[in-house]
Amino acid sequence: MKFVHKKEMQKNIPVLTLDENQDRESLRDSANRLGYALREDCQFDVDAFAEGVFDGPAGEAAEFFTECLLQGAYRFGREALKLCCRGNVYALRDRLAAVPDVTVCLVSKEEIEEATAKGEALGRCRNYARMLGDLPSNYLTADDFCLYAEQLVRDRPSLSLEIYRDRELTEMGCGGILAVNQASGTPAALLHLRYGGKGKGPVTALVGKGVMFDSGGMHLKSMGDMEGMKYDMCGGADVLCLLEYAADISCAFPLEGVIPLAENAVGDRSLRMGDVITMLSGRTVEVYNTDAEGRLLLGDGLFFAAERGDRLIDLGTLTCSCREALGDETTGFFCNEEALADLVEKAAAGSGEPVWRLPLGERYKRQLFWTKTADMANYMPDKKAGASVAGCFLEEFTKGKPWAHFDMVGPAVSRRENGRLQTGATGTMFAAVAKLLEM
Repeated sequence: MKFVHKKEMQKNIPVLTLDENQDRESLRDSANRLGYALREDCQFDVDAFAEGVFDGPAGEAAEFFTECLLQGAYRFGREALKLCCRGNVYALRDRLAAVPDVTVCLVSKEEIEEATAKGEALGRCRNYARMLGDLPSNYLTADDFCLYAEQLVRDRPSLSLEIYRDRELTEMGCGGILAVNQASGTPAALLHLRYGGKGKGPVTALVGKGVMFDSGGMHLKSMGDMEGMKYDMCGGADVLCLLEYAADISCAFPLEGVIPLAENAVGDRSLRMGDVITMLSGRTVEVYNTDAEGRLLLGDGLFFAAERGDRLIDLGTLTCSCREALGDETTGFFCNEEALADLVEKAAAGSGEPVWRLPLGERYKRQLFWTKTADMANYMPDKKAGASVAGCFLEEFTKGKPWAHFDMVGPAVSRRENGRLQTGATGTMFAAVAKLLEM
């Protein structure tokens, strides 16, 4: 998809004129639907940036519209998947994250080229994250994910990457990651990416949950609950592609990316109910529920990140409790600092991605400390307030740093055709976190 800018509309080319006074959510909907509808090569103008159409400057509107148009235009490349083999996902990614071959002319009397390019980078990187989520699990193991990351970083000198596998993770003491993965035939991994930024400033550390497939372990999921568990690594995909986006736009601020990868498989070496594991922090955890594995990965990932970042942001498809509370359109978030929570809400509003803050606190935290064999448990027997209890578990590994956690089980996947997005991974919160990184 190609974007060009003209100051006036061209003759004899179809023109899409958007309604006036659109807020971000309605403009996102319009752009998504336009992108979704594009099936054939064509050329048209979008008269979207006249005064009164959008509640912001023309450049901001162009950036937002471009990103949302690409989001709606995404189609997973089913035919390209037939060409996939070990090691070539990165080479095929533009065919796997397919968008129509069209030219979109953005009409504005103001200069919007730079903003449009930024929106294109955001939409493109978000679609790459969606593509990684949409890949079948046997096409994207932890090994494949690591290789993809290595190839991505090789093309971007401003990024660096370290990968820790089973031996290094054992030496480091990453008991949470290793325990989740111990029945898998593929070694676990912890990816550590760095982006230096254009200047000095506080370091934001992004942590993404990377469960490559979640069977539930010994607490085996039902067929219905297991459907879509290839998407349990969408948080990790988001973090990898957010680092790519930061490098591509030369983001001003330094970033760290931490992605723990594991597969929650079933076998004779599976983690068992009642097992006690030692986390990277040195704290011991009784595993009451083997299907509450994501918090074990994120616990190690957050502690690793807390030693390197000034503020922490984690993304994960963590609890069904959050989806039951907020549905499939709104992402739940938790935060331990009011200033950061305000920034999260401002970034989410600016990106048209709805969020709702959920509570932390002692009333939930105490449900983690009932065990007699470990410092804490990964689950509570009565199953109430599950999202908040999971958030409290993660907070224990942040070392008191400013921290925000996005629980995105519902919005991470589009489960039915809706005229806006293809079914599959959505890249939810990608745009919001991208905006947050610049605040």
